[in-house]
Amino acid sequence: MGSPLLQTIHFYDNPIQFVGRSAFQYLSKLHTLSLNGATDIQEFPDLKGTTSLEILTLTRAGIRLLPPGVCQQLPRLRILELSHNQIEELPSLHRCQKLEEIGLRHNRIKEIGADTFSQLGSLQALDLSWNAIRAIHPEAFSTLRSLVKLDLTDNQLTTLPLAGLGGLMHLKLKGNLALSQAFSKDSFPKLRILEVPYAYQCCAYGICASFFKTSGQWQAEDFHPEEEEAPKRPLGLLAGQAENHYDLDLDELQMGTEDSKPHPSVQCSPVPGPFKPCEHLFESWGIRLAVWAIVLLSVLCNGLVLLTVFASGPSPLSPVKLVVGAMAGANALSGISCGLLASVDALTYGQFAEYGARWESGLGCQATGFLAVLGSEASVLLLTLAAVQCSISVTCVRAYGKAPSPGSVRAGALGCLALAGLAAALPLASVGEYGASPLCLPYAPPEGRPAALGFAVALVMMNSLCFLVVAGAYIKLYCDLPRGDFEAVWDCAMVRHVAWLIFADGLLYCPVAFLSFASMLGLFPVTPEAVKSVLLVVLPLPACLNPLLYLLFNPHFRDDLRRLWPSPRSPGPLAYAAAGELEKSSCDSTQALVAFSDVDLILEASEAGQPPGLETYGFPSVTLISRHQPGATRLEGNHFVESDGTKFGNPQPPMKGELLLKAEGATLAGCGSSVGGALWPSGSLFASHL
Repeated sequence: MGSPLLQTIHFYDNPIQFVGRSAFQYLSKLHTLSLNGATDIQEFPDLKGTTSLEILTLTRAGIRLLPPGVCQQLPRLRILELSHNQIEELPSLHRCQKLEEIGLRHNRIKEIGADTFSQLGSLQALDLSWNAIRAIHPEAFSTLRSLVKLDLTDNQLTTLPLAGLGGLMHLKLKGNLALSQAFSKDSFPKLRILEVPYAYQCCAYGICASFFKTSGQWQAEDFHPEEEEAPKRPLGLLAGQAENHYDLDLDELQMGTEDSKPHPSVQCSPVPGPFKPCEHLFESWGIRLAVWAIVLLSVLCNGLVLLTVFASGPSPLSPVKLVVGAMAGANALSGISCGLLASVDALTYGQFAEYGARWESGLGCQATGFLAVLGSEASVLLLTLAAVQCSISVTCVRAYGKAPSPGSVRAGALGCLALAGLAAALPLASVGEYGASPLCLPYAPPEGRPAALGFAVALVMMNSLCFLVVAGAYIKLYCDLPRGDFEAVWDCAMVRHVAWLIFADGLLYCPVAFLSFASMLGLFPVTPEAVKSVLLVVLPLPACLNPLLYLLFNPHFRDDLRRLWPSPRSPGPLAYAAAGELEKSSCDSTQALVAFSDVDLILEASEAGQPPGLETYGFPSVTLISRHQPGATRLEGNHFVESDGTKFGNPQPPMKGELLLKAEGATLAGCGSSVGGALWPSGSLFASHL
């Protein structure tokens, strides 16, 4: 008070925390007022009589509300900077006819009404970034005929009204993740710079694959850090400085069309690329056909493995076979996730840019990524469990004469599935990210955000550690097992199958780990096209290769298939169940002097109905028949007689080289399994190849 000739007041970076509401009244010649950091100011100052004020800067205070009559007190106001306050609602500023620039970033504004900025014909720059704006009235910008720069970065917009924005030259919309609206060239005919949430929204401006490098070079030349930081500085440091910065910014925009530099008419970011395609999700027919082949093979083959393993009869599953069946289920999930991607590529063929943003942010992409991570991680963990179980089983059999209980293997399998499910659920809880690319994988693309980097690196390192454990377990298995004893291991076909899985999956995972580390950590240049091809083709390839190895080379599949569809001249499921049980417990027997390690056939009498005759089966050169027991089947003449007198069968007399033996309830030594107790119950007939 009492300083009528005062023209500039600049309180910036001072420890002032509070200024009285009427401190700046009746300063008729004051044209610049700058105050920063007075956090205790919660009310807008009363500027009665300060009618010449042109630049007002009140930043980093606690202002919550603008008075409705602010424009009546400041009819000459040109620049209003109120950033970093707590403003939640804006009054109508239609009386501030000379306003040219408004800065309201980092406030709490939620809505822009129809009359908030109406009739501001001189307004050229409007900054509403870093608020919580959810809705803008369709006519909110319709009267802003001079507006050339609009910043709505990091709000919560779902749509942007286009009325009145035809003269824009710089539009910022980054951070509005719910805004997937496509913008055509006709909407902004004078636009020079466009920053949008998704790269797909740049496709309408002719940003094609052949321009990726040129665009990157142009960005490096024209975008300078000081220019990006300039809007963050208060506009009213001093009158001259504020005006110079403001005029220079607008001059750059206005002179852009006359610039002779060879850059495109519109610079749009982020730039589309292999991970943000404009036309096709799969950019080549080779990748498209390979993915469809992986989908069909993985779903069909894994489904067949699951059917033969879990629905082939009442026989108990061996631990390794149980794990292999669980791996087939995990691989089927990977195939389904690839099928979802292939379906999206087919449905959006040639126009992926129209749906890319909604696909990335939608539930479909989240589900695809969840299935992909769940399937791949469960497969790796279960393979580790199978290798460790084989190694431990051999060690236990050699040391204690028995293998670990199947219950421990089932518990381990459940633990692997739970751990894989936890890893797949972390990106849903914002640890990692599925929507970083339309492939919906947590592996960050080369230009990905750092938020997903840690989770992707953790996945690669965990899988690499699993393969190291697998390799160590099998090296130990082959070292502990002498060469001559390998055939004595129970279920040695499954041991060999796990070894093939280790070799194939480890070999295929090497390029995935190598390129992922190289691209994510920037160790050396890796083209995005190469990374995308590896993620689409090599990463899911074990999902179809694993079941093929089982179907083509594992003898258990043929046995299980015969159980599902038995031929008229083949034994029933119970006979194969007994054969499998006898094969698992086969070892050298010094009591019976008979080796059961290569059992071909065991015939068990059916409990319901009349058992089949022996002429149905072709017996080997030496036949073993259980000895007559009370209440059991016995041989009388040319017929087998049950305890109730029923006769069946018509066994042929012994041919040359055949021998009829009586089993004396021999107990197999070495594995601790009793044939008489486990496999020869009362009322049963057994035949076995010696």
